[in-house]
Amino acid sequence: MNDLDYVLERIDPWIDRYISAGPCALGPLEKVGVGVWMLEAEVNNGGFDQYYFNSAGDLALQTVDALNAIGASNTASLLSAANAEFPRSVPTVNRTERQETLDQIRDTVRFASLEEKFYRDEEDLIARLASYLRSHR
Repeated sequence: MNDLDYVLERIDPWIDRYISAGPCALGPLEKVGVGVWMLEAEVNNGGFDQYYFNSAGDLALQTVDALNAIGASNTASLLSAANAEFPRSVPTVNRTERQETLDQIRDTVRFASLEEKFYRDEEDLIARLASYLRSHR
């Protein structure tokens, strides 16, 4: 089974639980899987703005640790830099408040330069996540 199929098979029930019950319904390993997957999916689909606008942004702070856990320290640095664009360098976990803040800071954030680096995918997040999940059964 290739890495993408493996990751999807493992995290699919976790994503369903996250969507229906939020981050508190996930265990530590599940937060790593969902956090990394949602970052990858949202930023590749619509950039950091979309990531923070959607529910994926609820895990923005925890996903920095998740990226470090899977060995993606460069991507963790990019997400930390994106998080730092928010007041007090902390995107709130409250989606509505985060969306309101995005509306206020959207014209001044440096997401575009961070996205350019993210899109290079030099750390192959899916391969790293698959390896991490395989080693944590």
